[in-house]
Amino acid sequence: MAKLNRLRYSVDIETWGRPPSDDQVDAFIDALSSPGAPRSTIGFGGLAGGIGATFSIDVRGVKGLDAVNEATRRAVETFEAACEQVGIVHGGIARVDTMTDQYLDRWITQEPKRYAGVSEVADLLGVSRQRVAQLRTKPGFPAPIAELRSGPIWDAASLGLFLEEWERRPGRPRRARSA
Repeated sequence: MAKLNRLRYSVDIETWGRPPSDDQVDAFIDALSSPGAPRSTIGFGGLAGGIGATFSIDVRGVKGLDAVNEATRRAVETFEAACEQVGIVHGGIARVDTMTDQYLDRWITQEPKRYAGVSEVADLLGVSRQRVAQLRTKPGFPAPIAELRSGPIWDAASLGLFLEEWERRPGRPRRARSA
């Protein structure tokens, strides 16, 4: 008999509403863990304001989108049952994120975004700050993600393509001779 594949998903749920009481939070942790949602963490007062939780769900015997849908369905049922058990009333589910534990591990360990102002861009390109101002007018130079009072800010990763395609010529350009 073939062994059924087991996939573990991490599911993050956030609800609309108000934060629960401290007693409800303690009881919710126990209620969520008891039906088989190991590695549970909870939070509240996020963007949607209500209770939220992140926990694992195992799915067996299905693959692909069916497995994701099954994990999401079971997670929502587990979450709602725990809320009902401890008397937490929320204003509806605002968000559900479902990902394999393998993906979650990669997501957690990825490098954080880096941002660069004019000085950092100048260092990265090996030019002066004034040259950065000139390069900004060239086609292909990435637009900043924000213009602050202190100057423009770029996502450092957006400068990579420009660096690869930039035909840099060493030295200063020759001055045009006047006739």
